[in-house]
Amino acid sequence: MIRQFDLFINPSPRTRDEAPYVVVLQSHFAGDLPTIVVAPVYRRDVFEAFAKLSVEIAIEGESLIVCVPELVAVSAALLNQRCGDLRGHEDALRRALDRLFTGF
Repeated sequence: MIRQFDLFINPSPRTRDEAPYVVVLQSHFAGDLPTIVVAPVYRRDVFEAFAKLSVEIAIEGESLIVCVPELVAVSAALLNQRCGDLRGHEDALRRALDRLFTGF
């Protein structure tokens, strides 16, 4: 089962160099939909963070940015290389989502 805040290798070979990961933002309570909402996780050196809408993280010593405003629905079948989770960043991710959708 794919869960909210699970981290996956970016399934898009075209964007994987700049954004090596995607993080699931959709709640697992949404059920078995054919698509799932994710946000790209960019390398810090190729992406400028949106103030209060992005979350800075580190994975294996690499500085990365979760770009919440670029969320997208992808086929759940493409997410087959789980490599961790960002549950430790849940509060910051929820705040970024709240700011994106409610302005607070």
